[in-house]
Amino acid sequence: MKTPLRLVVPLLALFMLVPWSRAAAPAANQSPGWLGILLGDATQSSPDREGVLVRGVVEGGPADQGRLRAMDSIVAVNAVAVRSNAELLARVRELEPGSLVTLSVKRRGHDLEFRTVLGMRAELTGRPKLVRGWLGVDAIELPASLRAHFGAPENAGVLVSEVIEGSPAERSGIRIGDVIFEADGQPVTSAPALTTLVDLAGVENSIDVVLARDGARIVVGPLIERRP
Repeated sequence: MKTPLRLVVPLLALFMLVPWSRAAAPAANQSPGWLGILLGDATQSSPDREGVLVRGVVEGGPADQGRLRAMDSIVAVNAVAVRSNAELLARVRELEPGSLVTLSVKRRGHDLEFRTVLGMRAELTGRPKLVRGWLGVDAIELPASLRAHFGAPENAGVLVSEVIEGSPAERSGIRIGDVIFEADGQPVTSAPALTTLVDLAGVENSIDVVLARDGARIVVGPLIERRP
């Protein structure tokens, strides 16, 4: 059967890896393997990125148990290279639940290898629960004038109102009163935007957080943890 050249479907439909899709359907007596990852729109992938970008990892799924994380790029499955969502889909669907797989991954410039056992997709009854990153701060919105007053750009910046004891934020040196205006290379335009950027950064990844403190620009590198 033919694998579609475009996988332009909602993210939920790519919830590893669309096992109910008509593309590359398994034999009637064989259930496809399930990895438990979320992929983005294949048409939005960067031509410079090697492998297939993981946008999210299902909590407790095979990928999570195998220590894959959001923003990993899967470059091979059992030493067979994959360069697109469609290739990864086809490769995993060839394997049955219970199969041991080796995933070659690029993470923040490092070549890594993980092993996990494929599962069987449970019937979805609602939105999948994904592994979410945690920085350990609460923040409040600031108007442009106050952002500039604290030393941040007018178009980005949130004021840290709480730092959780023992959190990645505390260990990296973030303090109450800091204005975070950039995280992982992206502007922090609101408190929800900061939460989203931390989630997308992926658990066990360190990110650059740029903040203003007493008029000075400071860069810290917290290691993102799993949200409690």
